[in-house]
Amino acid sequence: PKLSVCTTEEAIEIIRNNINYLNDWRNISELIPKKFKINKRLKKSGLAGFFAAALELTKEGVLNIIQEKSFDKLLIRQKK
Repeated sequence: PKLSVCTTEEAIEIIRNNINYLNDWRNISELIPKKFKINKRLKKSGLAGFFAAALELTKEGVLNIIQEKSFDKLLIRQKK
C-alpha cells in the first residue's frame, strides 16, 4: 500500500480556508490535519506539504513566515 502524502496544493487550500485564523503568529503544525499526525512518516509528509505551501503563499504575498532560531517552530500569519 502507498503512503498517503500531503500535497502542496492540498496544504495551500487548507491554509487559504483558515486564513482568518492566522491574524496572529501560529505554529504551522496547528493547521496540519489529524490524518497526517498518525505516525512519524505522515507527520513528515504533513510538515513538508505545509512548509512548501507556506513558502508559495509567502511568495504570493499572502503570508509571513518566521523562525526565531534554527530548528525552532515555524510560525505563519496572514500578511498585513
